[in-house]
Amino acid sequence: MDKKEELLNSWRENTFFSLLILAVGVFPFSEALVSISVGLLLFQALALRSWLHPTVKKRSRKIILLPFSVFAIYLLGTLFTKDFSFALYELKKVIFWIIVPLAVFLSPKLSERKLYTVFFVFILSVTVSGLFFTGKLILHDYFQLNGFRNISFVSHIRFSFQVALSLILLVWILISRKYAEFKISVSVIIILILWLFYFLLLLKSLLGIVSFFGTLGFSLVFYAITIKNARWKTMLAVAFLLMVFVPSFFVGNVLNDFYDFKEVNPDTLDKQTISGNDYTHDLDDKFRENGYLLNVYMCDVELRQEWNKRSETKYDDILNGYPLSSVLTRYLTSLGYRKDSVGVSKLTAEDIGLIEEGVTNWKFHNRFFSIYPRIYETVWELDYYLRTGDPNNKSLAQRIEFVKATLILIKESPWVGIGTGNWILKYDEVYDKMETKLIKEKRGPSHNQYLNYIMKFGILGFAWILFVLLFPVFRLGHKRNFIFILFLIFMAFANLGDANMETHMGLSFFSFFYYLFLWNSTDEMKKSILKK
Repeated sequence: MDKKEELLNSWRENTFFSLLILAVGVFPFSEALVSISVGLLLFQALALRSWLHPTVKKRSRKIILLPFSVFAIYLLGTLFTKDFSFALYELKKVIFWIIVPLAVFLSPKLSERKLYTVFFVFILSVTVSGLFFTGKLILHDYFQLNGFRNISFVSHIRFSFQVALSLILLVWILISRKYAEFKISVSVIIILILWLFYFLLLLKSLLGIVSFFGTLGFSLVFYAITIKNARWKTMLAVAFLLMVFVPSFFVGNVLNDFYDFKEVNPDTLDKQTISGNDYTHDLDDKFRENGYLLNVYMCDVELRQEWNKRSETKYDDILNGYPLSSVLTRYLTSLGYRKDSVGVSKLTAEDIGLIEEGVTNWKFHNRFFSIYPRIYETVWELDYYLRTGDPNNKSLAQRIEFVKATLILIKESPWVGIGTGNWILKYDEVYDKMETKLIKEKRGPSHNQYLNYIMKFGILGFAWILFVLLFPVFRLGHKRNFIFILFLIFMAFANLGDANMETHMGLSFFSFFYYLFLWNSTDEMKKSILKK
Protein backbone atom coordinates (compact mmCIF):
# COMPACT_ATOMS: atom_id res chain seq x y z
CA MET A 1 0.00 0.00 0.00
CA ASP A 2 1.49 3.36 -1.05
CA LYS A 3 1.62 6.44 1.17
CA LYS A 4 -1.26 8.11 -0.67
CA GLU A 5 -3.53 5.16 0.02
CA GLU A 6 -2.39 5.03 3.66
CA LEU A 7 -3.16 8.73 4.08
CA LEU A 8 -6.58 8.28 2.49
CA ASN A 9 -7.40 5.32 4.75
CA SER A 10 -6.33 7.34 7.77
CA TRP A 11 -8.60 10.16 6.64
CA ARG A 12 -11.48 7.69 6.22
CA GLU A 13 -10.95 6.30 9.71
CA ASN A 14 -10.70 9.70 11.40
CA THR A 15 -13.69 11.13 9.57
CA PHE A 16 -15.87 8.17 10.52
CA PHE A 17 -14.64 8.37 14.11
CA SER A 18 -15.30 12.12 14.36
CA LEU A 19 -18.84 11.79 13.02
CA LEU A 20 -19.55 8.92 15.42
CA ILE A 21 -18.47 11.22 18.25
CA LEU A 22 -20.88 13.84 16.93
CA ALA A 23 -23.72 11.32 16.69
CA VAL A 24 -23.38 9.89 20.20
CA GLY A 25 -22.95 13.40 21.56
CA VAL A 26 -26.31 14.63 20.25
CA PHE A 27 -28.46 11.55 20.96
CA PRO A 28 -29.79 12.88 24.30
CA PHE A 29 -30.50 16.34 22.93
CA SER A 30 -32.19 16.44 19.53
CA GLU A 31 -34.00 14.21 17.04
CA ALA A 32 -33.08 16.62 14.24
CA LEU A 33 -29.37 16.52 15.10
CA VAL A 34 -29.48 12.72 15.23
CA SER A 35 -30.93 12.66 11.70
CA ILE A 36 -28.27 15.10 10.46
CA SER A 37 -25.38 13.19 12.07
CA VAL A 38 -26.62 9.86 10.67
CA GLY A 39 -26.95 11.44 7.23
CA LEU A 40 -23.39 12.74 7.50
CA LEU A 41 -22.17 9.26 8.40
CA LEU A 42 -23.55 7.89 5.17
CA PHE A 43 -22.33 10.86 3.17
CA GLN A 44 -18.72 10.50 4.37
CA ALA A 45 -18.69 6.80 3.53
CA LEU A 46 -19.89 7.47 -0.02
CA ALA A 47 -17.79 10.59 -0.57
CA LEU A 48 -14.55 8.96 0.64
CA ARG A 49 -15.33 5.62 -1.02
CA SER A 50 -14.69 3.98 2.31
CA TRP A 51 -15.63 0.54 0.98
CA LEU A 52 -12.07 0.46 -0.40
CA HIS A 53 -10.67 0.42 3.14
CA PRO A 54 -9.03 -2.95 3.97
CA THR A 55 -11.32 -3.60 6.97
CA VAL A 56 -14.43 -3.07 4.83
CA LYS A 57 -13.27 -5.39 2.04
CA LYS A 58 -13.23 -8.31 4.51
CA ARG A 59 -16.92 -7.98 5.34
CA SER A 60 -19.59 -10.20 3.87
CA ARG A 61 -21.73 -8.11 1.54
CA LYS A 62 -24.67 -10.48 1.95
CA ILE A 63 -25.21 -9.34 5.56
CA ILE A 64 -25.93 -5.75 4.50
CA LEU A 65 -28.87 -6.98 2.41
CA LEU A 66 -30.72 -8.15 5.54
CA PRO A 67 -31.63 -4.73 7.01
CA PHE A 68 -32.53 -3.56 3.49
CA SER A 69 -35.05 -6.41 3.37
CA VAL A 70 -36.91 -4.98 6.39
CA PHE A 71 -37.43 -1.74 4.50
CA ALA A 72 -38.45 -3.87 1.51
CA ILE A 73 -41.18 -5.49 3.66
CA TYR A 74 -42.59 -2.04 4.44
CA LEU A 75 -42.34 -1.18 0.74
CA LEU A 76 -44.08 -4.40 -0.27
CA GLY A 77 -46.78 -3.64 2.28
CA THR A 78 -47.72 -0.49 0.36
CA LEU A 79 -49.18 -2.72 -2.38
CA PHE A 80 -52.09 -3.36 -0.01
CA THR A 81 -52.47 0.19 1.27
CA LYS A 82 -55.68 2.21 1.10
CA ASP A 83 -53.95 5.34 2.41
CA PHE A 84 -50.88 5.95 0.27
CA SER A 85 -49.95 9.27 1.92
CA PHE A 86 -49.76 7.61 5.34
CA ALA A 87 -47.85 4.69 3.83
CA LEU A 88 -45.23 7.17 2.60
CA TYR A 89 -45.06 8.63 6.11
CA GLU A 90 -44.37 5.14 7.52
CA LEU A 91 -41.68 4.53 4.91
CA LYS A 92 -40.03 7.79 5.87
CA LYS A 93 -39.94 6.75 9.55
CA VAL A 94 -38.20 3.44 8.84
CA ILE A 95 -35.58 4.73 6.38
CA PHE A 96 -33.01 4.16 9.15
CA TRP A 97 -33.11 0.46 8.17
CA ILE A 98 -31.15 1.55 5.08
CA ILE A 99 -29.17 4.63 6.11
CA VAL A 100 -27.61 3.45 9.38
CA PRO A 101 -26.47 -0.08 8.44
CA LEU A 102 -25.14 1.14 5.08
CA ALA A 103 -23.23 4.02 6.72
CA VAL A 104 -21.57 1.73 9.29
CA PHE A 105 -20.99 -1.16 6.87
CA LEU A 106 -19.19 1.02 4.34
CA SER A 107 -17.02 2.68 7.00
CA PRO A 108 -13.72 1.42 8.44
CA LYS A 109 -13.58 -0.71 11.56
CA LEU A 110 -12.60 1.42 14.55
CA SER A 111 -9.52 0.68 16.59
CA GLU A 112 -10.20 -0.47 20.15
CA ARG A 113 -9.18 2.89 21.62
CA LYS A 114 -11.41 4.85 19.26
CA LEU A 115 -14.36 2.53 19.92
CA TYR A 116 -14.06 3.01 23.67
CA THR A 117 -13.68 6.74 23.14
CA VAL A 118 -17.06 6.68 21.37
CA PHE A 119 -18.49 4.80 24.36
CA PHE A 120 -17.08 7.30 26.84
CA VAL A 121 -18.37 10.29 24.88
CA PHE A 122 -21.83 8.70 24.77
CA ILE A 123 -21.78 8.05 28.53
CA LEU A 124 -20.55 11.60 29.15
CA SER A 125 -23.27 13.07 26.95
CA VAL A 126 -25.99 11.07 28.73
CA THR A 127 -24.53 11.99 32.14
CA VAL A 128 -24.30 15.72 31.38
CA SER A 129 -27.82 15.82 29.98
CA GLY A 130 -29.01 13.88 33.03
CA LEU A 131 -27.45 16.46 35.35
CA PHE A 132 -29.08 19.25 33.37
CA PHE A 133 -32.48 17.55 33.52
CA THR A 134 -32.07 17.01 37.26
CA GLY A 135 -31.44 20.74 37.57
CA LYS A 136 -34.72 21.29 35.74
CA LEU A 137 -36.45 19.10 38.30
CA ILE A 138 -34.95 21.05 41.19
CA LEU A 139 -36.04 24.32 39.56
CA HIS A 140 -39.32 22.92 38.23
CA ASP A 141 -41.22 26.08 39.15
CA TYR A 142 -38.87 28.20 37.03
CA PHE A 143 -39.03 25.79 34.08
CA GLN A 144 -42.79 25.39 34.57
CA LEU A 145 -42.61 21.61 34.56
CA ASN A 146 -45.97 19.98 35.15
CA GLY A 147 -44.76 16.38 34.96
CA PHE A 148 -41.87 14.03 34.32
CA ARG A 149 -42.77 13.43 30.65
CA ASN A 150 -41.41 16.79 29.48
CA ILE A 151 -38.19 16.74 31.46
CA SER A 152 -35.94 15.68 28.56
CA PHE A 153 -35.33 17.09 25.09
CA VAL A 154 -36.27 13.77 23.49
CA SER A 155 -38.91 11.26 24.61
CA HIS A 156 -38.27 10.42 28.26
CA ILE A 157 -38.92 6.75 27.38
CA ARG A 158 -36.32 6.70 24.61
CA PHE A 159 -33.90 8.67 26.78
CA SER A 160 -34.25 6.03 29.49
CA PHE A 161 -32.93 3.52 26.91
CA GLN A 162 -29.82 5.65 26.51
CA VAL A 163 -29.34 5.70 30.28
CA ALA A 164 -29.72 1.92 30.41
CA LEU A 165 -27.15 1.39 27.63
CA SER A 166 -24.74 3.73 29.44
CA LEU A 167 -25.09 1.55 32.53
CA ILE A 168 -24.39 -1.60 30.49
CA LEU A 169 -21.30 0.01 28.98
CA LEU A 170 -20.05 1.17 32.38
CA VAL A 171 -20.49 -2.29 33.91
CA TRP A 172 -18.48 -3.79 31.05
CA ILE A 173 -15.79 -1.12 31.41
CA LEU A 174 -15.62 -1.93 35.13
CA ILE A 175 -15.39 -5.72 34.88
CA SER A 176 -13.01 -5.61 31.88
CA ARG A 177 -10.83 -2.98 33.65
CA LYS A 178 -10.81 -0.76 30.58
CA TYR A 179 -10.96 2.30 32.85
CA ALA A 180 -7.27 1.79 33.63
CA GLU A 181 -6.26 2.15 29.99
CA PHE A 182 -7.96 5.54 29.90
CA LYS A 183 -6.53 6.53 33.30
CA ILE A 184 -9.97 6.80 34.86
CA SER A 185 -10.38 5.94 38.53
CA VAL A 186 -12.53 2.94 39.40
CA SER A 187 -14.32 5.14 41.93
CA VAL A 188 -15.39 7.46 39.08
CA ILE A 189 -16.89 4.51 37.19
CA ILE A 190 -18.78 3.34 40.30
CA ILE A 191 -20.08 6.86 40.99
CA LEU A 192 -21.30 7.12 37.38
CA ILE A 193 -23.08 3.77 37.66
CA LEU A 194 -24.80 4.78 40.90
CA TRP A 195 -25.74 8.20 39.56
CA LEU A 196 -27.16 6.91 36.25
CA PHE A 197 -29.10 4.19 38.05
CA TYR A 198 -30.67 6.82 40.31
CA PHE A 199 -31.36 9.06 37.34
CA LEU A 200 -33.09 6.16 35.56
CA LEU A 201 -35.52 6.11 38.48
CA LEU A 202 -35.87 9.91 38.33
CA LEU A 203 -36.94 9.67 34.69
CA LYS A 204 -39.93 7.59 35.84
CA SER A 205 -40.13 5.70 32.58
CA LEU A 206 -41.66 2.48 33.88
CA LEU A 207 -40.81 0.82 30.58
CA GLY A 208 -37.15 1.78 30.87
CA ILE A 209 -36.99 0.75 34.54
CA VAL A 210 -38.75 -2.60 34.06
CA SER A 211 -36.65 -3.37 30.96
CA PHE A 212 -33.44 -2.59 32.84
CA PHE A 213 -34.42 -4.76 35.80
CA GLY A 214 -35.48 -7.52 33.41
CA THR A 215 -32.05 -7.37 31.75
CA LEU A 216 -30.31 -7.31 35.13
CA GLY A 217 -32.35 -10.26 36.35
CA PHE A 218 -31.58 -12.26 33.22
CA SER A 219 -27.86 -11.55 33.66
CA LEU A 220 -27.83 -12.57 37.32
CA VAL A 221 -29.66 -15.84 36.60
CA PHE A 222 -27.41 -16.61 33.64
CA TYR A 223 -24.18 -16.11 35.57
CA ALA A 224 -25.53 -17.87 38.68
CA ILE A 225 -26.21 -20.94 36.53
CA THR A 226 -23.01 -20.93 34.47
CA ILE A 227 -20.40 -19.80 37.01
CA LYS A 228 -18.47 -22.53 38.82
CA ASN A 229 -17.34 -20.63 41.92
CA ALA A 230 -19.80 -21.56 44.70
CA ARG A 231 -19.28 -18.30 46.58
CA TRP A 232 -20.03 -16.17 43.52
CA LYS A 233 -22.98 -18.39 42.65
CA THR A 234 -24.49 -17.76 46.08
CA MET A 235 -23.85 -14.00 45.88
CA LEU A 236 -25.50 -13.78 42.47
CA ALA A 237 -28.51 -15.77 43.67
CA VAL A 238 -28.90 -13.47 46.69
CA ALA A 239 -28.56 -10.40 44.44
CA PHE A 240 -31.30 -11.76 42.18
CA LEU A 241 -33.64 -12.41 45.11
CA LEU A 242 -33.03 -8.89 46.44
CA MET A 243 -33.66 -7.44 42.99
CA VAL A 244 -37.04 -9.21 42.92
CA PHE A 245 -37.96 -8.65 46.57
CA VAL A 246 -37.18 -4.93 46.99
CA PRO A 247 -39.26 -3.65 44.00
CA SER A 248 -42.04 -6.14 44.86
CA PHE A 249 -42.11 -4.88 48.45
CA PHE A 250 -42.24 -1.28 47.23
CA VAL A 251 -45.08 -1.94 44.77
CA GLY A 252 -46.88 -3.97 47.44
CA ASN A 253 -46.65 -0.97 49.78
CA VAL A 254 -48.24 1.25 47.12
CA LEU A 255 -51.03 -1.28 46.57
CA ASN A 256 -51.61 -1.49 50.33
CA ASP A 257 -51.86 2.28 50.59
CA PHE A 258 -54.29 2.42 47.69
CA TYR A 259 -56.56 -0.39 48.85
CA ASP A 260 -56.41 0.35 52.60
CA PHE A 261 -60.07 1.31 52.64
CA LYS A 262 -61.44 3.56 55.36
CA GLU A 263 -64.97 2.27 55.79
CA VAL A 264 -67.93 4.63 56.07
CA ASN A 265 -71.15 3.99 57.97
CA PRO A 266 -74.05 5.51 55.98
CA ASP A 267 -76.10 5.92 59.17
CA THR A 268 -73.53 8.18 60.82
CA LEU A 269 -72.75 10.49 57.89
CA ASP A 270 -73.40 14.18 58.64
CA LYS A 271 -76.03 15.74 56.41
CA GLN A 272 -74.84 19.35 56.59
CA THR A 273 -71.62 21.34 56.86
CA ILE A 274 -70.76 23.53 59.84
CA SER A 275 -72.09 26.47 57.82
CA GLY A 276 -75.44 24.73 57.31
CA ASN A 277 -75.04 23.78 53.63
CA ASP A 278 -76.04 20.30 52.45
CA TYR A 279 -73.51 17.55 51.82
CA THR A 280 -73.90 15.09 48.98
CA HIS A 281 -72.84 11.50 49.55
CA ASP A 282 -72.52 9.09 46.62
CA LEU A 283 -71.87 5.75 48.30
CA ASP A 284 -72.26 3.88 45.01
CA ASP A 285 -69.13 5.58 43.69
CA LYS A 286 -66.26 3.45 45.02
CA PHE A 287 -63.35 5.63 43.88
CA ARG A 288 -60.88 6.44 46.62
CA GLU A 289 -57.71 8.34 47.41
CA ASN A 290 -55.44 6.82 50.06
CA GLY A 291 -58.38 4.61 51.08
CA TYR A 292 -60.89 7.46 51.56
CA LEU A 293 -64.08 7.53 49.47
CA LEU A 294 -63.92 10.31 46.91
CA ASN A 295 -67.55 11.35 46.66
CA VAL A 296 -68.71 11.64 50.25
CA TYR A 297 -68.85 14.86 52.26
CA MET A 298 -69.09 16.91 49.07
CA CYS A 299 -70.24 20.51 49.18
CA ASP A 300 -69.58 22.06 45.80
CA VAL A 301 -70.86 25.51 46.81
CA GLU A 302 -68.40 25.87 49.68
CA LEU A 303 -65.52 24.36 47.72
CA ARG A 304 -65.89 26.90 44.91
CA GLN A 305 -66.35 29.85 47.24
CA GLU A 306 -63.51 29.04 49.65
CA TRP A 307 -61.05 27.97 46.96
CA ASN A 308 -61.57 31.10 44.87
CA LYS A 309 -60.69 33.15 47.95
CA ARG A 310 -57.33 31.41 48.34
CA SER A 311 -56.09 31.06 44.77
CA GLU A 312 -55.75 33.00 41.53
CA THR A 313 -56.39 29.73 39.68
CA LYS A 314 -60.14 29.46 39.80
CA TYR A 315 -62.29 26.50 40.73
CA ASP A 316 -63.60 25.96 37.20
CA ASP A 317 -60.23 26.37 35.43
CA ILE A 318 -58.65 23.51 33.50
CA LEU A 319 -55.30 22.06 34.63
CA ASN A 320 -53.43 19.63 32.37
CA GLY A 321 -56.68 18.65 30.70
CA TYR A 322 -58.63 18.21 33.96
CA PRO A 323 -60.90 20.65 35.89
CA LEU A 324 -59.21 22.11 38.95
CA SER A 325 -62.30 21.09 40.90
CA SER A 326 -61.53 17.38 40.35
CA VAL A 327 -57.87 17.91 41.34
CA LEU A 328 -58.95 19.74 44.50
CA THR A 329 -61.47 17.03 45.36
CA ARG A 330 -58.91 14.25 45.01
CA TYR A 331 -56.30 16.16 47.00
CA LEU A 332 -58.65 16.89 49.90
CA THR A 333 -59.79 13.27 49.90
CA SER A 334 -56.18 12.04 49.99
CA LEU A 335 -55.75 13.97 53.27
CA GLY A 336 -58.99 12.60 54.69
CA TYR A 337 -60.53 16.09 54.70
CA ARG A 338 -64.14 16.89 53.93
CA LYS A 339 -64.84 18.68 50.66
CA ASP A 340 -66.17 21.87 52.21
CA SER A 341 -64.97 25.26 53.44
CA VAL A 342 -63.36 23.72 56.53
CA GLY A 343 -61.42 21.23 54.39
CA VAL A 344 -60.08 23.99 52.13
CA SER A 345 -59.18 26.15 55.14
CA LYS A 346 -56.93 23.35 56.45
CA LEU A 347 -54.80 23.41 53.29
CA THR A 348 -51.34 24.88 53.73
CA ALA A 349 -49.69 27.26 51.26
CA GLU A 350 -47.68 24.28 49.99
CA ASP A 351 -50.89 22.31 49.45
CA ILE A 352 -52.41 25.19 47.49
CA GLY A 353 -49.33 25.40 45.28
CA LEU A 354 -49.38 21.67 44.58
CA ILE A 355 -53.06 21.71 43.66
CA GLU A 356 -52.43 24.65 41.31
CA GLU A 357 -49.81 22.48 39.60
CA GLY A 358 -52.36 19.70 39.11
CA VAL A 359 -51.12 17.41 41.91
CA THR A 360 -53.94 15.11 43.06
CA ASN A 361 -52.51 13.54 46.21
CA TRP A 362 -50.54 14.97 49.13
CA LYS A 363 -48.16 12.00 48.92
CA PHE A 364 -47.02 13.35 45.56
CA HIS A 365 -45.39 16.42 47.12
CA ASN A 366 -41.99 14.95 46.29
CA ARG A 367 -43.23 13.70 42.91
CA PHE A 368 -40.19 14.82 40.90
CA PHE A 369 -37.75 12.85 43.07
CA SER A 370 -39.77 9.78 44.00
CA ILE A 371 -41.05 6.84 41.96
CA TYR A 372 -43.95 6.35 44.42
CA PRO A 373 -46.35 8.81 42.70
CA ARG A 374 -45.69 7.21 39.29
CA ILE A 375 -46.63 3.75 40.55
CA TYR A 376 -49.59 5.06 42.54
CA GLU A 377 -50.99 6.89 39.50
CA THR A 378 -50.63 3.72 37.43
CA VAL A 379 -52.57 1.74 40.05
CA TRP A 380 -55.22 4.49 40.22
CA GLU A 381 -55.58 4.58 36.43
CA LEU A 382 -55.88 0.79 36.18
CA ASP A 383 -58.41 0.67 39.01
CA TYR A 384 -60.46 3.41 37.35
CA TYR A 385 -60.38 1.57 34.03
CA LEU A 386 -61.46 -1.75 35.56
CA ARG A 387 -64.35 -0.05 37.37
CA THR A 388 -65.65 2.09 34.50
CA GLY A 389 -64.20 0.71 31.27
CA ASP A 390 -63.04 4.27 30.46
CA PRO A 391 -59.38 4.23 29.31
CA ASN A 392 -59.08 7.85 28.14
CA ASN A 393 -56.06 9.85 29.36
CA LYS A 394 -54.78 6.80 31.22
CA SER A 395 -51.59 5.42 29.72
CA LEU A 396 -51.78 1.78 30.82
CA ALA A 397 -55.55 1.53 30.25
CA GLN A 398 -55.22 2.93 26.73
CA ARG A 399 -52.48 0.41 25.95
CA ILE A 400 -54.76 -2.43 27.04
CA GLU A 401 -57.38 -1.21 24.56
CA PHE A 402 -54.70 -0.95 21.87
CA VAL A 403 -53.69 -4.57 22.45
CA LYS A 404 -57.29 -5.78 22.31
CA ALA A 405 -57.81 -4.06 18.94
CA THR A 406 -54.48 -5.33 17.59
CA LEU A 407 -55.29 -8.94 18.47
CA ILE A 408 -58.56 -8.65 16.56
CA LEU A 409 -56.70 -7.38 13.48
CA ILE A 410 -54.13 -10.16 13.76
CA LYS A 411 -56.91 -12.77 13.84
CA GLU A 412 -58.36 -11.29 10.65
CA SER A 413 -55.07 -11.60 8.72
CA PRO A 414 -52.56 -13.68 10.71
CA TRP A 415 -50.07 -14.64 7.99
CA VAL A 416 -49.50 -11.53 5.87
CA GLY A 417 -51.00 -8.73 8.00
CA ILE A 418 -52.85 -5.61 6.89
CA GLY A 419 -49.95 -3.94 5.05
CA THR A 420 -48.23 -0.56 5.35
CA GLY A 421 -50.24 2.61 5.92
CA ASN A 422 -53.56 0.94 6.70
CA TRP A 423 -53.60 0.89 10.46
CA ILE A 424 -55.54 4.13 11.03
CA LEU A 425 -58.45 3.00 8.84
CA LYS A 426 -58.38 -0.56 10.13
CA TYR A 427 -58.17 0.42 13.78
CA ASP A 428 -61.12 2.80 13.48
CA GLU A 429 -63.20 -0.06 12.13
CA VAL A 430 -62.12 -2.39 14.92
CA TYR A 431 -62.60 0.15 17.72
CA ASP A 432 -66.14 0.82 16.49
CA LYS A 433 -66.87 -2.92 16.51
CA MET A 434 -65.45 -3.19 20.03
CA GLU A 435 -67.73 -0.36 21.18
CA THR A 436 -64.78 0.99 23.10
CA LYS A 437 -65.06 4.11 25.23
CA LEU A 438 -61.73 5.27 23.81
CA ILE A 439 -62.28 8.57 22.00
CA LYS A 440 -61.03 8.85 18.40
CA GLU A 441 -58.22 11.24 19.32
CA LYS A 442 -56.75 8.62 21.66
CA ARG A 443 -57.02 5.59 19.37
CA GLY A 444 -53.86 4.01 18.09
CA PRO A 445 -51.90 0.82 17.40
CA SER A 446 -50.47 -1.51 20.00
CA HIS A 447 -47.58 -0.22 22.09
CA ASN A 448 -45.94 -3.59 21.57
CA GLN A 449 -43.46 -3.90 18.73
CA TYR A 450 -44.00 -7.61 18.24
CA LEU A 451 -47.77 -7.32 17.94
CA ASN A 452 -47.34 -4.33 15.63
CA TYR A 453 -45.11 -6.26 13.26
CA ILE A 454 -47.48 -9.23 13.21
CA MET A 455 -50.46 -6.92 12.67
CA LYS A 456 -48.79 -5.15 9.72
CA PHE A 457 -46.81 -7.96 8.08
CA GLY A 458 -48.26 -11.13 9.56
CA ILE A 459 -46.44 -14.01 11.21
CA LEU A 460 -44.30 -14.49 8.09
CA GLY A 461 -43.09 -10.88 8.03
CA PHE A 462 -42.44 -10.85 11.77
CA ALA A 463 -40.45 -14.11 11.58
CA TRP A 464 -38.28 -12.65 8.83
CA ILE A 465 -37.55 -9.47 10.82
CA LEU A 466 -36.49 -11.61 13.81
CA PHE A 467 -34.18 -13.56 11.49
CA VAL A 468 -32.71 -10.31 10.15
CA LEU A 469 -31.81 -9.24 13.69
CA LEU A 470 -30.62 -12.54 15.16
CA PHE A 471 -28.80 -14.24 12.28
CA PRO A 472 -25.94 -11.67 12.04
CA VAL A 473 -25.34 -11.92 15.79
CA PHE A 474 -24.52 -15.63 15.48
CA ARG A 475 -23.04 -15.50 11.98
CA LEU A 476 -20.48 -12.83 12.93
CA GLY A 477 -19.52 -14.39 16.26
CA HIS A 478 -21.33 -12.18 18.80
CA LYS A 479 -23.13 -14.82 20.86
CA ARG A 480 -20.73 -14.15 23.77
CA ASN A 481 -20.57 -10.38 23.36
CA PHE A 482 -21.51 -9.03 26.83
CA ILE A 483 -22.47 -5.52 25.71
CA PHE A 484 -24.23 -6.54 22.52
CA ILE A 485 -26.25 -9.37 24.07
CA LEU A 486 -27.39 -7.26 27.04
CA PHE A 487 -28.32 -4.44 24.66
CA LEU A 488 -30.47 -6.88 22.65
CA ILE A 489 -32.07 -8.32 25.80
CA PHE A 490 -32.89 -4.83 27.05
CA MET A 491 -34.50 -3.90 23.74
CA ALA A 492 -36.39 -7.21 23.71
CA PHE A 493 -37.98 -6.25 27.03
CA ALA A 494 -38.53 -2.63 25.94
CA ASN A 495 -40.32 -3.71 22.76
CA LEU A 496 -42.93 -5.48 24.86
CA GLY A 497 -44.15 -2.10 26.11
CA ASP A 498 -43.76 0.18 23.10
CA ALA A 499 -43.39 0.14 19.30
CA ASN A 500 -39.85 1.54 19.54
CA MET A 501 -38.79 0.42 16.07
CA GLU A 502 -41.43 2.63 14.51
CA THR A 503 -40.43 5.86 16.22
CA HIS A 504 -37.67 8.19 15.09
CA MET A 505 -35.57 8.02 18.25
CA GLY A 506 -36.37 4.38 18.94
CA LEU A 507 -35.23 3.06 15.55
CA SER A 508 -32.30 5.46 15.14
CA PHE A 509 -30.99 4.52 18.62
CA PHE A 510 -31.41 0.79 18.09
CA SER A 511 -30.03 0.63 14.54
CA PHE A 512 -27.07 2.90 15.37
CA PHE A 513 -25.79 0.81 18.26
CA TYR A 514 -26.85 -2.55 16.80
CA TYR A 515 -24.72 -2.05 13.69
CA LEU A 516 -21.93 -0.31 15.59
CA PHE A 517 -21.62 -3.38 17.83
CA LEU A 518 -22.07 -5.76 14.89
CA TRP A 519 -19.14 -4.46 12.84
CA ASN A 520 -16.93 -2.74 15.40
CA SER A 521 -16.90 -4.92 18.54
CA THR A 522 -13.43 -6.02 19.54
CA ASP A 523 -12.36 -9.67 19.78
CA GLU A 524 -12.28 -9.29 23.57
CA MET A 525 -15.90 -8.13 23.59
CA LYS A 526 -16.94 -11.06 21.41
CA LYS A 527 -15.41 -13.60 23.79
CA SER A 528 -16.54 -12.04 27.05
CA ILE A 529 -19.89 -13.36 28.18
CA LEU A 530 -19.02 -16.95 29.10
CA LYS A 531 -15.85 -16.19 31.04
CA LYS A 532 -16.07 -17.77 34.44
